[in-house]
Amino acid sequence: RTFRRKKDAEELSCGFEVYLKHTLFYLLGISYALISSAQSNPDKLQCKVTGRMLLDGGVYLKNDNNFGNGVEFSDLRIGAKVAYQNWDMKLEIGYTGNKATIKDAFAKYTYKNHSIQVGQFYEPFSLEMMCSTFDIRFNQSPGAVLALTNGRRMGITYSYRNKRYYMSGGAFMDNEVNNLKKASHGYALDGRVVYRPVLDSKKLIHIGFAANYRTPNESLNEEDKNIFIYKSPGVSTIDNRNIAMATIDHAAYQIKFGTELLVYYHRFCLQSEYIRTHVERDNAFKNYVAQGAYLQCSWLLSGETYLYDESVACAGRPEGKSLEVCSRFNYLTLNDEDAAIWGGEQKDISIGLNYYINKYIGIKLNYSYLMPGASIKEISRKNFSVFQGRFQFIF
Repeated sequence: RTFRRKKDAEELSCGFEVYLKHTLFYLLGISYALISSAQSNPDKLQCKVTGRMLLDGGVYLKNDNNFGNGVEFSDLRIGAKVAYQNWDMKLEIGYTGNKATIKDAFAKYTYKNHSIQVGQFYEPFSLEMMCSTFDIRFNQSPGAVLALTNGRRMGITYSYRNKRYYMSGGAFMDNEVNNLKKASHGYALDGRVVYRPVLDSKKLIHIGFAANYRTPNESLNEEDKNIFIYKSPGVSTIDNRNIAMATIDHAAYQIKFGTELLVYYHRFCLQSEYIRTHVERDNAFKNYVAQGAYLQCSWLLSGETYLYDESVACAGRPEGKSLEVCSRFNYLTLNDEDAAIWGGEQKDISIGLNYYINKYIGIKLNYSYLMPGASIKEISRKNFSVFQGRFQFIF
């Protein structure tokens, strides 16, 4: 019976991948048709084919964990953006880890400073998570963000923005279109507020706060019922083992909050976040708390300043052709002595050099030194380091 279930799951997975590949070809055909229509009727419909390629390579140094060196496409996708009057639609399909997945898939209606968005996209929580993978300073986001935030989810949000303020709130299901399970899905409520006391072409002060309430999925499998999982792969996915990972069982609900700071001053950029998670547990089990933070600075050796996306209140890449140096310190702990849960710790220091040839092409080099601390059993507590490079292309 177990073998048959496994075989059925494999057949379902293969069938799903075939479906996604067919969807990709259909998407290309639809995109071509829309572009042709837009060219003949530009005032009514605008369409753009989008895509990106992030090619990473990494070498682990002073490595007692036998992490594997290698090269991978950390992000490879194609999609389309369509605009019609007050409506925008985006659909992207990615191929990483030997499987095709749906990335962003949403429609948005905008009226003056207000917008409503529905579909699959990132929840409005965390400055770093709202940034495009093309725009982040290092090959990987900080471990504190990877472990304590969520990826794309299906839901709906309302947003309001002006020059000084950005506010967004939404409701989501605790699942994504690529991982739908036979379960009663949990739900999440998110809110994010940003205040910008300074905002001009070369100066910015961005102060933000975000909160999240989430319930777990009611799985049919007793082992997967009412749990939350927090994990971080460290600073690289060349070897996809986790540096820190905690599974919280008997979970009733989760509450998270985060603070954000982003400062631009001509060629200088400072970015920082603190995130704290509290899990309320049933059946007299002790509640669980995890937390993490990072501080990141960068400086343009050449180039003028940094871009900023007011529509989602997040940092962008340097403007135009630029050469950038950057550094980051990250701290994450998934250990809670009171709850007797030991998910591990992660501290790391990273330095990087990024060359943006133009707004489409960039090259990144970075070195990270990791200090696992009180870690999970699978990972040695000895410090180690990794050197990485990336070639990225977007259109």
